Amino acid sequence: MKSTVAGLAALLLAAPAFAQTTMPPPAASPSGQPMWYSHQADETRASKLIGTKVVNTANETIGDINEIVLGKDGKVAAVIIGVGGFLGMGEREVAVNFDSLRMSRDSSNNLVLTVNATKDLLKGAPEWRWDNTKR
Repeated sequence: MKSTVAGLAALLLAAPAFAQTTMPPPAASPSGQPMWYSHQADETRASKLIGTKVVNTANETIGDINEIVLGKDGKVAAVIIGVGGFLGMGEREVAVNFDSLRMSRDSSNNLVLTVNATKDLLKGAPEWRWDNTKR
């Protein structure tokens, strides 16, 4: 019984040491204080981009956004567009530089993504394949 009580006491005294973990500090300004962010009126959430249909300049639907690729700098580098296929069958993915897209809103305030590419041009685009060795 004494050893059980002693063991519990040792665990309770050691608990603060177990609770301490080495966490990286939050992003900070040159003064060392965290940099807080405020929403800007012209911003769009990444979660709203995924699944959004993409049209070409002829207003033909060419696919939808399947994924967003971030560069090392944290900025959006590319979007992965699922093109071709029907009801998810036969779809393939192509990567398009994010700067190639034009974002706008329609009369119902829905997000519209436009790329200057024909369906034939996208059919001939290289298929995007994730390289799992370069994460």
